[in-house]
Amino acid sequence: MLMLFFSFLFTIPVYSQRVKETAPEPNDNIYELVKAERGAAQKRMQFKAKQNTINYDIKYHRLEWTVDPASEPASISGKVTTYWEAVDPMNTITFDLAENMNVSQVMQRGDNLAYTHNGDELLITLPATQDTRVLDSMTITYGGEPISTGFTSFEQDTHNGIPVLWTLSEPYGALDWWPCKQDLTDKADSIDVIVKHPQFYDTHEYKTASNGVLLSETVIDSIKTSHWKHGYPIPAYLIAIAVTNYSVYSDFAYEGTDSEFPITNYIYPEHLSGVQNLTPITSDIIEFYGELFEMYPYADEKYGHAEFNWGGGMEHTTMSFMGSFGRSLIAHELAHQWFGDKITCGSWEDIWLNEGFATYLEALTREHIDGN
Repeated sequence: MLMLFFSFLFTIPVYSQRVKETAPEPNDNIYELVKAERGAAQKRMQFKAKQNTINYDIKYHRLEWTVDPASEPASISGKVTTYWEAVDPMNTITFDLAENMNVSQVMQRGDNLAYTHNGDELLITLPATQDTRVLDSMTITYGGEPISTGFTSFEQDTHNGIPVLWTLSEPYGALDWWPCKQDLTDKADSIDVIVKHPQFYDTHEYKTASNGVLLSETVIDSIKTSHWKHGYPIPAYLIAIAVTNYSVYSDFAYEGTDSEFPITNYIYPEHLSGVQNLTPITSDIIEFYGELFEMYPYADEKYGHAEFNWGGGMEHTTMSFMGSFGRSLIAHELAHQWFGDKITCGSWEDIWLNEGFATYLEALTREHIDGN
């Protein structure tokens, strides 16, 4: 049964949550699920990275965003500072950014640069020819109301009456909400994610979940700023944020050893008591995968879960966004940290590799815990 899903995309976790955990054996509608998910896969594989972005190599992003989960309509503003090296001598640089987003300024070393923004491409004219393998940078200031595509790339909703905001950019939704290079093979070597938002909604305090390590949370004039840092290669589609009144707690992998690291969980308060009984299995699965392959790739940062209003899960690097917390879904999204996040397929036609390994590891996890 599992092999039927090797050609699917990450919609497989929906199956893991809605079907497998309630009915492990094949059922009457499995072939309709197969048909539907293959159709979704076909649409997603038609997307192609922009050819106009292949002449440079991304090194680093500093992502500074201001959001408000309660704003109507949903909006974002901020600055994206990108460091890159030219692959070939270049006079212009192109970023992917949805045409409806508004760019107000492009700066390089204190100078304003000329740009045009058409057809989801931001074309910036460089002040001089950029030589090959010379590191340079620029800052793009922008804002707007993202038009959410794909699997709701930029979404605001509520839970228990409280606003929640999240992003989910796979496959090419990052351009909906920030200027980026949407290329699976060109990963930024590291990122800083700095998110500003109101400290409270009514009496409920907001928290931001994101990639990497939380360096600081500061509050000035009722505006909270959360600073996350991730120090490993990461493609645009795996960079994500989620903001709401999360309750936060940690489990630990390799607890009590020199290899110990946190599994940090950002959970809706109304679900906290139930989820706290489900997430501890994550440490056992992490250690099991470590025996099969290698130590969890981001052990000096964290692993984590952030709850969101969705039917399955998404394996954002170091912080999987979760619609539920069944064991199969936990195992599936965790497996992607090795297969999908550390090792990323070269094109969306190869996404079956990401999903094949993750689905197979669901089965190995069941065997590891429940027996042959």
